[in-house]
Order: sequence, then structure tokens, then C-alpha cells
Amino acid sequence: MGSTKRIKFSYFWTSIFIVVFLISSYALFSQPSERSLINLPDKAMHFFLFLTLSFLINKSNDYLKNSLIFIISYAVLSEIIQWYLPYREGDFIDLFFNLLGILVIFWKKIFFFSGA
Repeated sequence: MGSTKRIKFSYFWTSIFIVVFLISSYALFSQPSERSLINLPDKAMHFFLFLTLSFLINKSNDYLKNSLIFIISYAVLSEIIQWYLPYREGDFIDLFFNLLGILVIFWKKIFFFSGA
């Protein structure tokens, strides 16, 4: 019998990812209040949001290609949606910081193709 490599999937990390994904979607697409509870510059918030989402999706499964396509698509789509919302502004610099947050988590797997 040949042994096959089983791809790991974690319900724990996936659950956390879904919760953070939903909260972040609300934060990205809802009408902003005049006063924010979090006192971080906008670009830092984009970076940390996508850093966190990338970390969680990376921990939730071993489907590197699918996870990367999903999180990059979400980063791009979120800026496109914000571009069309009357109370938000889509921004290429925000997209850059979204992608930078993703790259920080996935850089080793992308550039070195390691299995770790």
C-alpha cells in the first residue's frame, strides 16, 4: 500500500479565521463613525488586518495556492468595493499595505517553496 500525504485542515483555526474575516468585512464596508476606537493610522490598520487574516488562513489549512488566491482576491476586491461605496474610498496605497501584510506571512512559502 502506498502512503498518501493527507492535507491538514484545522476546524479551530478556520473558525477563528471566519470570525475575524466577518468582523473585518464589516469594518471595511460599513459606514465609518467619526471617532474610531482604535487609534492607528489607516495604512497600519490595513497592514495588520491582512497580516492577521493571512496568518489565520495559513494556520487553518495546507492549501497554499488556494489560500493565497483567496486572500489576495479579497484584498483586491475589498478595495474595489470601497471605491464604489459613497462613504469609503478605494486606494492603491491601501491595496499595497493589504498585499504587504499578506506577503509578510506567505513570503517563505512563496519564495522558498518549503513544506513548513
